[in-house]
Amino acid sequence: MRRSVLTLLFSVSAIALAACEPTTPAKPNTAPNSPAASPAATSSPAGSPAASPAANPNGPAAKAASFEGVWPGPDGSSMTITKTGDKFKVEITGRDKKVESFEGTAKGDTIEFKRKEKVETARLTTPEETGLKWPGGEKDCVLITKGSEGYCRK
Repeated sequence: MRRSVLTLLFSVSAIALAACEPTTPAKPNTAPNSPAASPAATSSPAGSPAASPAANPNGPAAKAASFEGVWPGPDGSSMTITKTGDKFKVEITGRDKKVESFEGTAKGDTIEFKRKEKVETARLTTPEETGLKWPGGEKDCVLITKGSEGYCRK
């Protein structure tokens, strides 16, 4: 009897622990150049050592190049991203028309820059993924902070 109870408790514990283990999320079916592509959906240069990032048309340099240009924001704000050598110049114009400039670096499919002693990350996304209410009719967005700072263009 005692052995049966212990076996039952052990079985229930094993099942409970197995249910708590995270499962591998399904990868979205998006193209690597798609703005909705996430790092999990794209291949890593580490996974294929024969392909260098510079030679790969879908590599970090190609993805970072898609950030370039002017990205309008709400109430006259905007973000302008310009490639300067192997770095990026990130200019953010606030609603008050004050312009802040930062030096950014391509990190995978994002651009990282330091603002007020904090490392910020700009990533390409869809209007729905920004968490913002204002994008309407835009197709591509750059998101810095979900729900509060994003810039979109048609």
